[in-house]
Amino acid sequence: MNLLRGTPPAVRGRSIELDFVRGIAILAVMGFHFHTVHTGYAWVDILEYPLKSFGHEGVNLFFTLSGFLVGGLLLRQYAQNGRIAARRFIVRRIFKIWPAYYALILFHVVAGRHPRDTFLWQNLTHLQNYFGTSIAQTWSLAVEEHFYLFLPALLIVLAHFRLRANALIGVMAVLCTLVLGARSIAVASGNLDAAFNYTQYRIDSLLFGVMLATVYWMKPEVWRGIAARKGWLVSAVLLLVAWLTLATRHVALDESIGFTLQAAGFCALLVLVLEHSGGLRASWLYRAIAWLGVYSYGIYLWHSLALAPGDFLIRKLAALHVPALAAWPVVLGAQFFVAIVLGYVTTRAIEFPFLRLRDAVFPDRRPARASAASAPTAPGPVTTAPASGTPDVDGKIGGVA
Repeated sequence: MNLLRGTPPAVRGRSIELDFVRGIAILAVMGFHFHTVHTGYAWVDILEYPLKSFGHEGVNLFFTLSGFLVGGLLLRQYAQNGRIAARRFIVRRIFKIWPAYYALILFHVVAGRHPRDTFLWQNLTHLQNYFGTSIAQTWSLAVEEHFYLFLPALLIVLAHFRLRANALIGVMAVLCTLVLGARSIAVASGNLDAAFNYTQYRIDSLLFGVMLATVYWMKPEVWRGIAARKGWLVSAVLLLVAWLTLATRHVALDESIGFTLQAAGFCALLVLVLEHSGGLRASWLYRAIAWLGVYSYGIYLWHSLALAPGDFLIRKLAALHVPALAAWPVVLGAQFFVAIVLGYVTTRAIEFPFLRLRDAVFPDRRPARASAASAPTAPGPVTTAPASGTPDVDGKIGGVA
């Protein structure tokens, strides 16, 4: 079954590998936030453990992936023509992010689920990660919005000096080191909320993705060398899983060096998925997770609305004396179902139409991808065995971003 059949033209041609990564991230986020029934069975706790332990870090995966994709869009421009079209980039980002985001804010204004002073001005100004918001999941969107302004400005400055790939990577590595140092100081001072929420303490996860994009677009031989070391990539991902399993419960450790280690591990995961998915891409599970990735932004925005039905079911099933073991999958499954349906409907009703409008009014003007042999400064496909094209912003390929 083709899970992408019927997808509007605005989002066809996506990289299924990157949508698979998005799907993993959104499953982790939902699993962490959704309420469950305590069954008292150890084996159920074991099944829940990855969601309740890893899920909080799904946002870090989204950050690193965003850095790779958005950085790739800008770095591709730089590699091909030596400049950064920041204004057009920002306008196209606005069409991608704001319609669905402001629809969520409007819904909460009309529905009155939260007092307006707990979210409205904070979310309208994109400062909710600093001043708090009752629409809790939107804090990470503020970090990304700030990043979308910071990265083009940084690359414009660096492009002025005509820096090559190694210099670009060096500058971003220094910035990541500074962010890690500042975040560690905040953690040592006991300011854990700031270390988790504030842009200046979280932007290194995005910059790691940008460094990976720099290698992809400007140092294809290095990318091929990294991709060829499958064993090292697998080991890095296993170390990432070990960290998520054993260390994330130590909040101070995780919020200091942990976020940096996770970003490095997520970079290894991206290379591994892009280069070595192989026959897995044809499996129904892989394609189902990738399908979720297509709608991950909408699901992320609206998934908190699934909590109320979950709580209702918990109370109702308890009143009916349904055994906890039987209620557990019903409650969890209902929340996943509600969140996915909401994300699917809102994506098709809001995000997709605005993407079509964006591509009609502000079409992508990047030149067609040239081969590395014919245009050394504009590296073409550098993956060893691409199955679905070159990753690009929003997980699309070619000129569909």
